[in-house]
Amino acid sequence: MNAYAGETDAAARCAFCGKLLPVVNGELQPWRAHNGQFFCNEFCFDDAEEVRFRTRGKAERKVHEQDFFF
Repeated sequence: MNAYAGETDAAARCAFCGKLLPVVNGELQPWRAHNGQFFCNEFCFDDAEEVRFRTRGKAERKVHEQDFFF
């Protein structure tokens, strides 16, 4: 096994739990976050969002969602 194969294997893992990303009919079927991270399912994605929210203390708001008074 070469180093490149190891990097490919690491890239095909969930950003939250580290499990292999799901493959359906020979095609990779991950959940993709807005920041480009891949997750094995919606639960890992949701848990990662919860951790990000707790560590930052607030949700990131898009420009069109920002209000003048907040």
